Amino acid sequence: MAPPVLRILERLARQPTAPLHEEAVLREAARIARDANLRTRTDSFGNLVLRPGGPRRGPAIWLVAHTDHPGLEVTGPGKAHLLGGVAPEYMRRGTRLRLYHEGERVPARLTRFTKARHAIRFDGGAKARAGDFGVWELEDFRIEGREVHARQLDDLAGCAVSLAAMARAAKSRSMNLSVLLTRAEEIGFVGTLGAIDSGLIPRDAWVINVEASKVLPGAEIGGGPVIRVGDRQRTFDADAENLLLAARDRLPQSKPVQRALMSGGTCEATAFSAHGYQATGLAIPLGNYHNMGPRGRLEPEFVAPKDLATAVDLLELAARRPREGLEAGLRLRSRIDRYLRLYGSRLKASRPDV
Repeated sequence: MAPPVLRILERLARQPTAPLHEEAVLREAARIARDANLRTRTDSFGNLVLRPGGPRRGPAIWLVAHTDHPGLEVTGPGKAHLLGGVAPEYMRRGTRLRLYHEGERVPARLTRFTKARHAIRFDGGAKARAGDFGVWELEDFRIEGREVHARQLDDLAGCAVSLAAMARAAKSRSMNLSVLLTRAEEIGFVGTLGAIDSGLIPRDAWVINVEASKVLPGAEIGGGPVIRVGDRQRTFDADAENLLLAARDRLPQSKPVQRALMSGGTCEATAFSAHGYQATGLAIPLGNYHNMGPRGRLEPEFVAPKDLATAVDLLELAARRPREGLEAGLRLRSRIDRYLRLYGSRLKASRPDV
């Protein structure tokens, strides 16, 4: 039987999503959360907030993942606007589109793309109206060997990992874990910034951004989830990272965890750290980032199921024993300081005259 995180991911991946049009994913995520006896609500920006029931002990840890994926928004008859980062060479004439009008699938084909305005022209889609949205006509979800293929794993994979970890937290009073599933990340962290502006997450909380991230040399698909030192814009908080490093050290060798600077893009941890939060990231190595496959063709993204499962185990351990991570920084400082105690007096005694 597939692990719970894969079953959750399949349920999410079969829902269409695009920036500003995440309703189907959010509703499915809320159903999954309620089935796990989690408390659910939305904030004023439509982000989904998940909390376990009852009082919780220990430092608060928040997992953050986003529910959108690059897609398009219909602006008029035969016209649409690209939402999210997809290179122009992938916007080929004849690319199959799946538009949605009042929940109904409407097939169409791309006929022209204007790079300067991110403008799309399409044929078909007669029922589509301004304000509707669309996705690429790619498979929703498929398990093939040691890989999961789906149209929108960035970042529904992060959402699935977060939901699976929260389902475990619901069964344990010792885990002070919460989840924020955000909207419109692909067009500028809009939901994330709204949550930060409203003060939804307490300033003394630890934030872990869970995201499928473009595979890079040194971070292999199937090599385990990646403790994300930083992204394209900045490095993250070392104390927050210690939560994950301490948990990694408790996992068996059969569940490897990688550590790398994932510079393929910018993630929500940057937004939180820029606003003063102690934030870090956990990445799931991702193939065909933003559906940009080989030979300039749009293809499903793919990840390794075992990376997802290990990510859930890692987050559970981090939330169960957060103080081990918090104490790791103190132990490191103590180890470093002993060199000053050993040799500091000799430096003073041998100070040269210059």
